[in-house]
Amino acid sequence: MAATAAAATTSVHGLRDFQTVAVVPKIGYVNIPRLARRFCICSSSEADEIATATATATTTTTNETDGESTVEVQEEPESFISALNAEKAIRGIPISGFDYYETLGLQKGCSIDEVTAAYKKKLEEVMNEGLEEEECSRRVDLLKESHSILSSVQDRRLYDWSLSRNGNPETYVWPFEVDSTPTSTELPPPQEEEDVGPTTAVGYFLLGWVVLSITLSIALNR
Repeated sequence: MAATAAAATTSVHGLRDFQTVAVVPKIGYVNIPRLARRFCICSSSEADEIATATATATTTTTNETDGESTVEVQEEPESFISALNAEKAIRGIPISGFDYYETLGLQKGCSIDEVTAAYKKKLEEVMNEGLEEEECSRRVDLLKESHSILSSVQDRRLYDWSLSRNGNPETYVWPFEVDSTPTSTELPPPQEEEDVGPTTAVGYFLLGWVVLSITLSIALNR
């Protein structure tokens, strides 16, 4: 019997490793390499250092990844049109505790251009009053909300409907009855003339086919 020779090396991270062991074959047998298992025992202090280094590297990678993927997303304002606001308008309950027309110094029936001009004027006045930061922010937010609702046709229609229902809750009115948005006086764009050529050709083809069918039917029935 031949003796088996194996070389041992030290594992750095304390993990299981493998080494090929040369086996001297017997006479009449084939030489097959065999893997020998080696185990390395690490002290608790070394294991703690390895775990700490791994956790630090993982944290650094996570922070770098978060830093690269961080994207500032602006929150979109909530829509004024909702089931809750529609239900309030139907019941005659005020949707908002503010009068947006009064906030911008406007009357019902004003145009969207007037709403924008009034918003810019009021915003400039608020910024020049020298108010405290909290009060200035509150008034600016109210101006933005007023401009956002009154400059939207759908939101403004619901708001006007709410004001009408709140003023007279016993009488039901439709939203379009109190729509104060001025209608456009511009003429609609001219429509392109329809090309009737293909339609006429198809019509003549079908008519000729019908006439031919009737003629052949009469000729065959004689």
